[in-house]
Amino acid sequence: MAVIEREIEKIESSDKTQTKTLYYLREGKDIIENLGFEEQQEKVSALLLRGIQSKNLNIFIGSGCSLPAVELMGSTFKSLKEQNKSLILGSYGGDSADIEGYLNWLNTGIRFIDQNSNPTKLESQKREKLIKSFNVTKEFLVDSIVKDYDKEDKSILSTKNNYQLFYNSIFSIRGIKNYSPVNIYTTNYDLFNEIAMESLNIQYTNGFRGTVNRIFDPAVFQLRLVDDENRYKDKWSVVRKYVKLYKIHGSIDWRYDSKVKNVVQSNLINESLEDVLIYPTINKHIETQQTPYSELFRALTVNLQKPDSTLIIIGYGFPDQHINHLISQSLNNEDFNLIVFGNQTEENAEEFIKQHQHKANFHFIGGSISSADDGHFFSNVINYISGGNLDEE
Repeated sequence: MAVIEREIEKIESSDKTQTKTLYYLREGKDIIENLGFEEQQEKVSALLLRGIQSKNLNIFIGSGCSLPAVELMGSTFKSLKEQNKSLILGSYGGDSADIEGYLNWLNTGIRFIDQNSNPTKLESQKREKLIKSFNVTKEFLVDSIVKDYDKEDKSILSTKNNYQLFYNSIFSIRGIKNYSPVNIYTTNYDLFNEIAMESLNIQYTNGFRGTVNRIFDPAVFQLRLVDDENRYKDKWSVVRKYVKLYKIHGSIDWRYDSKVKNVVQSNLINESLEDVLIYPTINKHIETQQTPYSELFRALTVNLQKPDSTLIIIGYGFPDQHINHLISQSLNNEDFNLIVFGNQTEENAEEFIKQHQHKANFHFIGGSISSADDGHFFSNVINYISGGNLDEE
């Protein structure tokens, strides 16, 4: 009898782990805890639909959105450390997942030694080891990013499809009356956003001007495209499907051109690794002015302070304290709403929730649908958007 009872307990326990359930944290409590799964979905969809129709819509796309085509950087860093035991790791050994922080730490160490006009032999040897670790790490990170987006690969096709569905859903909801551009911010280095928008004929700017020679110019973000099909009408209409894409950590196709002394965009993926702009490995020619990162972060700050603003965060685990601080500042504005899809048990997300849990304009959504803690996955967020009810309150 005891054996049968234990088997029943196993089955019941298994059923519980597979139960579909979402949570929606607001003002210190789960406000959909006592609802059925379908009702939970409806509440989340209604929240999203209202947010997407905000006059000033901002969306933050983190590395989780490019899965499975691009691994999370924490996984990439783990693989690097397993394959290369000669790296100088300092405090970034063990379970550290912060590969960008590690690159910054190496970069700082190299610059510190370079400031000494007469380094000792020991310092020079350490510098060489730091440079080697830096180059190996940067090359490993760059190699982990997809470069061939036409490849018949299941993971690439799946990721491309997610981005296409996402943008299609966003503009379907915003409708023909909302002409305000959508601001997209991403820490991702890949080109899935650009590939998706171009496939859907969505106009966008990424801060570069020119066609043959594309040079970074932040003033481009202030321009809008207009529809001049009827050149005799009194007022031209701005292009409705328009995105301002802010790649705040750089991109796989950004490089520093020493000839023009500026950041350029190139489709050639086999150029010198040294010139690829991967934050925070800022090239020595521009590290003092921090271009283009300073302009991109400034735009994030300014846009989040505009009236009737919503920021939707997907695929971001709050690892960057600088970004977290800018988002936290925006929560002090009553005309701002923050909607986060994440895992409340992740350390950085948990800390952010504790800090802001009693703010009425902070909404945190997650849960389990087909597997544990997948309620915040990009594909599921897309389903919430496409399956929502506009009349739901």
